Amino acid sequence: MKVLTYEDGVKAAAESVLGAEVCNVSRLPFGNVNEVFEVESGGRAYVVKVFRYAGWPEAGKLPWVESQLTRGGVPHARMIHYSRDATHFPQGFSVCEFAAGDNCKGAVREGRLKPEAFCELAGVFLRRVHAISVPRYGYIGDGRGMSEDFTGWLLAREVFDNLRKVDDGSSLEETLRPRFEREVEPVLRRYESRFTPVLVHGDCTPKNALLDTEGRFVFVDWDEAFAGFRVWDYASLTYWYAYMLKGVGARDAAGLGDAFFRGYGEIGFDPEELRELERALHAAQAAGELSYLYTIGDESGYKSARARLMHLLDTSRAR
Repeated sequence: MKVLTYEDGVKAAAESVLGAEVCNVSRLPFGNVNEVFEVESGGRAYVVKVFRYAGWPEAGKLPWVESQLTRGGVPHARMIHYSRDATHFPQGFSVCEFAAGDNCKGAVREGRLKPEAFCELAGVFLRRVHAISVPRYGYIGDGRGMSEDFTGWLLAREVFDNLRKVDDGSSLEETLRPRFEREVEPVLRRYESRFTPVLVHGDCTPKNALLDTEGRFVFVDWDEAFAGFRVWDYASLTYWYAYMLKGVGARDAAGLGDAFFRGYGEIGFDPEELRELERALHAAQAAGELSYLYTIGDESGYKSARARLMHLLDTSRAR
């Protein structure tokens, strides 16, 4: 008797959607939260994502993002199927077209794509994404968002909730909450009258970007998307460049920003305002990274991220 494997389940799920035999199933080397597979059927490739958690991505988000990207003419891997029922997997699965291209993370690390060139391409792409408005900030759900207050939502959900997950005996959320309230919140409050809620990718680093042989660029994996203000994605890129990029030439932060804005255009804040917002958002992004590294048990990464968070809180202090 044949013992069924996880890949057999993926094959059966894909065939139920595609209506044709799947001839190959291979696990893709990314997907930190959900399980991701490439399948082949009828001479075409598809991506099957198996959801692992009931509440993430939140119900309704991915179909809404799909509809908005399509309506806005934003290049993306078209989603063919989305379901959260338990017919094939406890939390459901999705099927998307396979987006062909060179993963930008490998291209940057191997020197085939300069970080500045990546950021210029990202700027062009994200300008189109940020043209998609959302009524309120926060988790998108079926497209309505959840909060009128970006700063309040960000601190409560993306900072304090994440710090609360770090159970290392240091009461990190209790210890750092006053610092965020004193050093980050006033910066965001100062500018929030100029924020407007738009779709942001949420994880727009090279690992989620593809570039094909004809120079077409696309971001994939919209699981982390939410309704924020447009500087969030720019800050995600500069966070990656400043703290995550390893061994790829000199760190010309000004050159990186110039490259991004060559593609993006104006973002609505002058250079000094943008630097203040960057520092504040980097601190919030570091809290998420810290929580993730603690959860997966990366002790050395967690220690580095914790030191980085403390440094960012010092440098994001309200002026």
